Amino acid sequence: MTVLKAILLTLFLILVFALTQVGFGLLVYKTELIPESYQTHYGITIGLSFIIGYLVTFKIFWKSNFGIKKSLKLKKIDFRLIPYLILIVVGLQLLDRPFWDLERIWNFLNYSEFQTDISSFSGFRPALLYNTISILIIAPIFEELFFRKFLLQNLLKKNSKIIGILISSLCFAIIHIETLLNLVPTFIFGIISGLIFIKTKRIIYSIILHFLVNLMVQTLYVFDFTFDRWLLTLDFNFIYWVMFLIGIGITYFATKKLLATTYITHS
Repeated sequence: MTVLKAILLTLFLILVFALTQVGFGLLVYKTELIPESYQTHYGITIGLSFIIGYLVTFKIFWKSNFGIKKSLKLKKIDFRLIPYLILIVVGLQLLDRPFWDLERIWNFLNYSEFQTDISSFSGFRPALLYNTISILIIAPIFEELFFRKFLLQNLLKKNSKIIGILISSLCFAIIHIETLLNLVPTFIFGIISGLIFIKTKRIIYSIILHFLVNLMVQTLYVFDFTFDRWLLTLDFNFIYWVMFLIGIGITYFATKKLLATTYITHS
């Protein structure tokens, strides 16, 4: 697979997802659902749009059987890798923080304005359930199948490992363009996930990592954990950046140790 084709396939995926969302939107509008009901069904449409988008793309461009069931087999998983995956998740939370805070940092440095408000949990609602299913189940499975097992694996047939990992990670970041602040964190995650997939030759480890990262984010949001707020109260001082450096260290250490582990590889 060429670099151009990988990017075009990613744009095609976004297009199918967008068209599906529009279709669901028109369906909701035509049926004249009341606003409360719309909010409930809106969460369902996002998940369904993701699934439809990936399945359509797989069906058209992934000629071989992509085998979701086979990819999700938990048999013969090397459990020595799990602690390292957890460490990577912790490291990424600290490493990614300044990228999520870029706007706050800019305002603080240039206008001496500082806001510690972050989105807070608004209670358990149907929309939260649908969103959680999309984040914890749909996204880890389908995104890893597409960007690592399909895109990266095919890129490696015509490109070096470095090019394959960088382009697949870039494409992974592109689908998260709904928030520019998330582009660098998703790109970094894509690189790590790609390295793990290439080394282990099993997509299940990338799926587990993806699940754990999303679980951490969702847990911090639901339980309104004070750690994020504490970081913001540091006013981007020395300790704030030390935490960032610690995140780099933890992520590098855990990734290096994981890649150096002897694996049981069953594709």
